Amino acid sequence: MDRAVILGTFEFIGFSLCKHLLEQGCEIDGIHFHKEKDDGLIHEKRLTIGRNANFNEKKYFEWIKSGKILKNDMIFIDIYDLYIRNKLAALREKELIEGFLMENLSIFQSLQVKIAFLLPIQWLKDISRTHSRLEDAIRILKENNISVSSFYLPVIYGPWQPKEFSFHQSIAKERVMISEREWIHDAIYIDDFINFLSSCADSPFHKSYLLKSSITGHWRKCADYLSFDYNENWRYPDLAIGKVTERTIQCSVKFSDGLEKQRRHFISLGNPDDW
Repeated sequence: MDRAVILGTFEFIGFSLCKHLLEQGCEIDGIHFHKEKDDGLIHEKRLTIGRNANFNEKKYFEWIKSGKILKNDMIFIDIYDLYIRNKLAALREKELIEGFLMENLSIFQSLQVKIAFLLPIQWLKDISRTHSRLEDAIRILKENNISVSSFYLPVIYGPWQPKEFSFHQSIAKERVMISEREWIHDAIYIDDFINFLSSCADSPFHKSYLLKSSITGHWRKCADYLSFDYNENWRYPDLAIGKVTERTIQCSVKFSDGLEKQRRHFISLGNPDDW
């Protein structure tokens, strides 16, 4: 992969993916969702990337209207983070779906573009309007022979994890409030997921994947290591397995080491604004 477009380039997963691909020498168009004043955390992320000639930052609404698409582009759309942070409104699904995805069907075909949607596992059962409209758009993309895949993710943790996650709250020594949007049945360390996603980019996109950790009870092991309370009786819901392909992600980092890396990173940031 020589070039990628990342919608949500300063989100948790989007930024980790952006940083990884830049290290691989990939050219990145980084699309920033938010139009409000940038916070201290985004400033830190810009500093981390540095003045990389391969990184081109663009504002979301400007790019939707006039963003260029090149042959063999790989487009990553990070919806996972917006869902977790309850910020789906920032996606502005009408502009994304009608103004970009549906408007460019013929261009996607002729330029052999690939599209990856990064979604929470709960998306398999969510029946919200945003969910339904996006799923319809993905179906139309596939019907038009666009190379597209959806990746359904459990809890992703590691450096830059947002404050909405219980792991972050525990590390920050805050009261742990487990959101209903946090999937407590599994977890994957960020580097393992990013390496997997990067390796998929050169393969044909046509399936939807539900990603699982190779560590049984991965989320629970992390919670026990961090010593915070949780309800063990939360039922594992029926996700209609069979409609998607299950894929196990091999864990290269011991969960305790991953959490300690997240802790050291949090301390190194020195509590930037709006962390």
